Amino acid sequence: MGVSCVLDVFGGGRRELEALQAQVDYQRFQLAGAHLTLASNIVTAAIREASLRAQIKANEEIVAAEIKQLEMVERQSALGGAAQSDVLAHQAQLAQTKAALPLLERELAQTRNLLAALSGRFPGDAELPEFRLEEFHLPHELPVSLPSSLVRQRPDIRAS
Repeated sequence: MGVSCVLDVFGGGRRELEALQAQVDYQRFQLAGAHLTLASNIVTAAIREASLRAQIKANEEIVAAEIKQLEMVERQSALGGAAQSDVLAHQAQLAQTKAALPLLERELAQTRNLLAALSGRFPGDAELPEFRLEEFHLPHELPVSLPSSLVRQRPDIRAS
């Protein structure tokens, strides 16, 4: 029976282990970067959804106000206090405001589908909460840090 031993005189085995450890670290930082990117995309989509909901609500309130204004101008026109061109201008303005609603609603649906996909669900069966701007709050105290320390925390830079 014989025993053999490989001498690592020049450190080749040690360098190979260091290279493998560097690859493990690189993959770990890449995974952390992917998690960070996914989280930021979800937050961005949630804020976008809340913004679109606020825009739709504001647009609906504007439509309601323009309808009341149009009714007043139509009454004034019937009594001879306003020209027919004023009625037509208000009707055009109302139609233009109403035309923006379907675009906003379509964009909201696309954002909801994006949120479903980012959360690993199919757009049709996703039971996601509805996000509203009133629900978002900034922290009372923002952390203070140096730009250089922020850069050192980035997974892509750490991987490099």
